[in-house]
Amino acid sequence: MYVELRDVQSTIQQIVMAISAVLKIEVEVADADLFRIAGTGLIKQKIWQEMSGEDAVYRQCVESGQTIIIDRPGFNEICALCPHVGNCAEYGEICTPIKINEQVIGVIGLIAFSPEQREKLFGDQDANVYFLKKMSDVIATKVNENIIFRQQLIAEKKISTLVNCIDMGLLMLNKGTCEFISGTARKMLQLRDEEEPSQDLISQFSGHQKIGTNGAILWINLGSYRKKFFISVHQIDVQEKDEAEVILIEDPEHITQMATHITIDKQNQTSGLIGSSPAIQNIKQVLSKIKDETIPILFNGEDGTGKTFAAHFVHVSANKPDELFRKVNASYYSESDLNHLLFGDQANASQPGYLEKLDGGTLVLDEIDRIGQSTQLLLTKFLSDKLIDRDGQPFKVNVRLISATNKNLMELVGSGRFRQDLYYKIGVVPLYMPPLRQRKDDIMMLADYFLSLLNLKTESFRKTFAREIQNVVASYDWPGNIQELSNAVEYAFNVSDEPVIRVDHFPDYLLEKYRHRAKQSNEIFNLHVIERETIKKALIKMKNEGKKKEDAAALLGIGRATLFRKISEYQLNA
Repeated sequence: MYVELRDVQSTIQQIVMAISAVLKIEVEVADADLFRIAGTGLIKQKIWQEMSGEDAVYRQCVESGQTIIIDRPGFNEICALCPHVGNCAEYGEICTPIKINEQVIGVIGLIAFSPEQREKLFGDQDANVYFLKKMSDVIATKVNENIIFRQQLIAEKKISTLVNCIDMGLLMLNKGTCEFISGTARKMLQLRDEEEPSQDLISQFSGHQKIGTNGAILWINLGSYRKKFFISVHQIDVQEKDEAEVILIEDPEHITQMATHITIDKQNQTSGLIGSSPAIQNIKQVLSKIKDETIPILFNGEDGTGKTFAAHFVHVSANKPDELFRKVNASYYSESDLNHLLFGDQANASQPGYLEKLDGGTLVLDEIDRIGQSTQLLLTKFLSDKLIDRDGQPFKVNVRLISATNKNLMELVGSGRFRQDLYYKIGVVPLYMPPLRQRKDDIMMLADYFLSLLNLKTESFRKTFAREIQNVVASYDWPGNIQELSNAVEYAFNVSDEPVIRVDHFPDYLLEKYRHRAKQSNEIFNLHVIERETIKKALIKMKNEGKKKEDAAALLGIGRATLFRKISEYQLNA
């Protein structure tokens, strides 16, 4: 506990000097380890020193917890152990313990070094003892206040560390003033370590009490661009005049990234089943009802619709390891090579095929319409009994076959190019993967997903899409489907050198389609689009004519301040 006395040494020194000035007697304070903390007169020179053998009286005071009066210094019974016994420089002493919760943490003493001081010390002894005890209580109170203050600092440090460790940002606002901002919130809002949020920034987070704890998306202006955050508002129920509220901030982009880590999809492996369109929801519903983990599934759909990604979704949904998942594209192999790859060398047990290697797992056979007649026959037989011949000995394997094709297999059956019995065996659960043009509402969700994957790989700032990107991706038919969308997002991600990916960062062919359709669709009536393009054209016109932006404002019939605000809002750099 001695540390607490030392921590308030300057305050204690002021107290003892005041006591000495009033009583005209020297005052001394030592901690429980008998280390001088404060003193007056000759004692002042010995502050921060151990009492070294001169501690007999104070030691007795600490051990007994009682006030001690020495009226015959050097001859009192307690003085027997002191090196100055019989020859003490003091003329008298009264000391009393300093206590916190009945624990002695030090001693305060009144000491007379002259006959005059002795007279003052013992002339009104009872009053001096009472006064000394009160001063002891004052010092104990100061020490206790310091303990509480330190505990508060430690608690605040713990809370601050805890708050800064969570992914959510935290703002505490009170009547338009920011009383606290977490480190995470600073990073989200692009503030430096010691930088306070501006009044403009604070005002954007104020006045949203109706959002409540359920939260909502809020667009925030961050200098040259806007960024969306998911915020929730939590009222603090304190004093009536206090309007404090806690704003929790989450980055929707980060939520997407976390979902990428937490859910079963791995690095683009389930993008085929991302979406809320009825077609995708129907596929998910059908798959969720299939309990037999060996039942064959047939995915049909155009190239790039995510058939093999959906197959991987089926595999990992059954909690099977990736080592037991393989995709084979039938178009890559000759008929004999494909037979060997799938069934192995039946005469050599050391060369098993995938059907044997993946026992307990999943084999995806893409472009199954391309397999030859001998392979079709072998597959039909295998799906009938799930037996593999090895050295003349048949044994059963438990592998799920998921087939994928972009052809109408029934037409191939009708033309004799595909076995009818095989068709029915591989298509126990037939599922159609729709192209992106038939699931427009899913396109932006997929684009956000691909962007989140790219953000995970970068070491620079995280990127987000400008608002108008949704109109761009929805206006295009995406003949290459998911793969083409993924490529376009990656192109825009790499072309952009700023946090916001804009329309002009996407490939030219995509922009041409967007602009063409915009003229022929309701996009032409979108006021934001019209306003942005009009301002952009006015800025370019004035720039080409060597004129200033103020001239563009005049041309547009708006004020200079309004123009600059619109330039910032639409991220126009012309």
